Amino acid sequence: AQYEIERIRVTDSFEQKAILKYLLLNAKIAKFNGQNEIAIQWLEDPLATEIDVTSDVGKDFLLTKGQTLITLNQPESAIFTLTQITEHWSGNTELTLYEDLWSALQSLNEQQLSSIAEDSTSYELRGWIELARAFNSEETSIKKQLDAIDQWRRTWVRHSAAARLPQPLTELQSFWETRPTDIALILPILQPAGNAIYEGFLSAYYQELLVSQEVPKVSIYDSSNVLSITKLYNEAVSEGANLIIGPLKKSFVRELSEQGELPVDTLALNYADSLSSNNKLFQFGLAPQDEIMAVIELAWKNGLRTAAILMPESEDYQELQKFFEQSWTRKGGRIASKVNFQDDASYAEIVKRLMAIDTSEARSEKLLRLLPRRNMQFVPRRRNDIDFIFLVADPDAGRQIKPTLAFYFSENIPVYSIPSIYEGTHNPSENSDLDGITFVDSPWMLRPSDIQNRSLEDNLRQATGPIQRLRAMGVDSFRIYPRLQQFSSGNISLLRGATGQLLMDENQIFHRGLEAAQFVDGVATLIEQ
Repeated sequence: AQYEIERIRVTDSFEQKAILKYLLLNAKIAKFNGQNEIAIQWLEDPLATEIDVTSDVGKDFLLTKGQTLITLNQPESAIFTLTQITEHWSGNTELTLYEDLWSALQSLNEQQLSSIAEDSTSYELRGWIELARAFNSEETSIKKQLDAIDQWRRTWVRHSAAARLPQPLTELQSFWETRPTDIALILPILQPAGNAIYEGFLSAYYQELLVSQEVPKVSIYDSSNVLSITKLYNEAVSEGANLIIGPLKKSFVRELSEQGELPVDTLALNYADSLSSNNKLFQFGLAPQDEIMAVIELAWKNGLRTAAILMPESEDYQELQKFFEQSWTRKGGRIASKVNFQDDASYAEIVKRLMAIDTSEARSEKLLRLLPRRNMQFVPRRRNDIDFIFLVADPDAGRQIKPTLAFYFSENIPVYSIPSIYEGTHNPSENSDLDGITFVDSPWMLRPSDIQNRSLEDNLRQATGPIQRLRAMGVDSFRIYPRLQQFSSGNISLLRGATGQLLMDENQIFHRGLEAAQFVDGVATLIEQ
């Protein structure tokens, strides 16, 4: 086909329909060969004018163009393209037009959707945008999403999607009807971490109760003093639970993962060390690896390529350092310097080692032994091959390290960190020493005015950052539970949770996409992506 089409020379005598066929066939051949950039060049050729969106070739042309734009990660352009043909699409045509369009819509955030809506004069396009916005605004509850879809259909009665919703939306009702109705929550309630997750879970439970009386029965099983989880787990199942949320302890999750097929779906709140073949075991937690990957993606996106590492010396942190080094170098980055510190360390000495100022001082001492002191002046020089510093520290250590970096001529080197640097309270006077540090964290911490989180947090007592993040984890465990089968079936691929954007991989392990912020005048200020 490629050989034949290369022999064709388009002339002015060609009808527009023939020209579109020529461009479309070239694009499809390029797509078949994995050359999507070349395919889009054919589809955006200046000859492609006056496309009749009601004709078969016109619809096929725009469908191929929209799908190619999605492949090239250009969802906004894909949405503009695909909505030109949705109202002219036959309901009997078994193609994924509506599903492709819905996938593109779901990849955009609220700000992007609003921007498209403001620029749109098309009834069809505006209707699709409003459907996505209505759906996303009620993401915390399947029941509220179903109500929002019904309300949208009553408002947009002439819209193409009112008669034929995308498949993920048509399947939503069945997922709601088959959701678990008897949940066993297995947590160490007597321990601060377990109690914080419990508080977050119950806050989300009571918020859902305000929407619908169709909330699950929840039974609490305290794992604070057990040495093995199997007996408690089996007890919960024998008492009628058709979903288990927990346990929290890592060794207990490992214990479950090593068993045979579990009797019911189980959302563990930690991660086993090895992959599990158990298709009823789902794993969700606050994995620091997700936080590190978010820092890596952010730093790379900002053009930084050479890192220095500064983090505590304990064994747990060494594992995280190894993960950062491997992930960063695998991406193509370079590690220029790395220093570990203890709690009682001298941060001046640590920073001098990190920036090679101690080496500069050693050279000075050597010269001073050779030359008369009165004939020599010395200004230390730091190394200049570092693009950014990856700092892992708590707020107290961070407040000492950041000014020390400035003192030793490193104030202009960007510093990136993970959530441990932020305690989650509004304290500008103390946090001013953290100014300039960029870090990643959850929406629960960085968007305190978010209406989805505000009503939950108002009912909880004040707490520090780690406890707040565990509460957010409890909130998300409640929001995830009715959607496990949605994730498994591919009905949804992402849930915007309190702990971050939640995605599930092929091993049924949830990962979090986090948001970025920077300390400005002592305030954690969100960086809009």
